[in-house]
Amino acid sequence: MVDKGADSVDFKLLSALSKGDIVVTQDYGLGAMALAKGGYVVNQNGLEMTSDNIDGLLAQRHISAKIRRAGGRTKGPKKRTEENNLAFEMKFRQICERAVLARK
Repeated sequence: MVDKGADSVDFKLLSALSKGDIVVTQDYGLGAMALAKGGYVVNQNGLEMTSDNIDGLLAQRHISAKIRRAGGRTKGPKKRTEENNLAFEMKFRQICERAVLARK
């Protein structure tokens, strides 16, 4: 159980996160915090969030939010495909293998 606060689930998840844990999320903010704690982060389509790409992802999120606040519209997510499922599965397996090797 968590509080009703806007990010209370995220903070609860982060408090339970240990180095080397895997987080599946489409939230770049949560992804950035999980990376900072040493977690592996992947989204539902197989995009791995890393220290190399998280700044760009956060910047894009900020730009999209600015457009929406100004009354503009941004594209929503595309319909999920079988390719998305396969990309996620492949990337998730790769991350699992790296996480297991890192713990040895």
